[in-house]
Amino acid sequence: MTDTTRDISETTGGDYAPRAIQLGSVRVTALHDGHFDLPGSFIASEDPAASSEATFHLDINAFLVQTATQNILVDTGGGAKLGPTLNKLVSSLGAAGLAPSDIDAVLCTHIHPDHTNGLIDIDNAPIFPKAQVFVHQNELDYWLSDEQRERAPADFRNVYDWAREAFAAYAGRIEPFQQGAVMPGIEAIPLFGHTPGHTGFQIDGGGKEQLIIWGDAVHDIERQTRNPDISAQADVDPDGARAARSFIFDRAATDDVLITGMHITFPGFGRIRKDGTGFEYSAEA
Repeated sequence: MTDTTRDISETTGGDYAPRAIQLGSVRVTALHDGHFDLPGSFIASEDPAASSEATFHLDINAFLVQTATQNILVDTGGGAKLGPTLNKLVSSLGAAGLAPSDIDAVLCTHIHPDHTNGLIDIDNAPIFPKAQVFVHQNELDYWLSDEQRERAPADFRNVYDWAREAFAAYAGRIEPFQQGAVMPGIEAIPLFGHTPGHTGFQIDGGGKEQLIIWGDAVHDIERQTRNPDISAQADVDPDGARAARSFIFDRAATDDVLITGMHITFPGFGRIRKDGTGFEYSAEA
């Protein structure tokens, strides 16, 4: 397999500058939207000391996929509504040489605010004026449901409201999908559990040049590769999320596919290998 590490480059200075890899004819660039500082208990742990850490640093990433004919974003970050440590995606995109108007399509791994609030600005206007938005049908059915919103705790209903605002801005430009080919060279991989339609995407650069962008399969890659049963508080269905995590770890390790995700330490490109009863992650950038 080609060593993609040598193709990783920075387009501007700084630890969070866009980082690009070349997969055959496809260029994939990691974009940093910011981070959260969360309670250590956000990630479950068998070690009480680990769970009681004062804060847990969580990078928020998105990815630009450039083919011969299209500029495609995978997720859009947290936008202007989640606090001052986020909303850097547009400037990161600019550092990669593109404006929001250059984006032809947005693929959503799922509808959580740190992944889709970046579709709109503070006034709820669409940031990507020409983009078609692709999202799993299960996500639309769940997050835009009046019934699900009413079932949710009162202090969590804003997540449903934000979803409505973000997707209302793209009325007529939303493309629901199920699984399989979403567009040429991009396969949707069902990874349900974190949310009802949580989806990864496999990018095919030709031959063995492949990349899996697995969304929120992990939030703490070191702990969760060693023990895929460890969950995050944000998992809607923890059992489903555990099964999906084990499945995608095994697939990536068996096929020796380059992987990345929205919450792996930026830029997040790396590989998974089997290690005893668990797995091990090795960064490539």
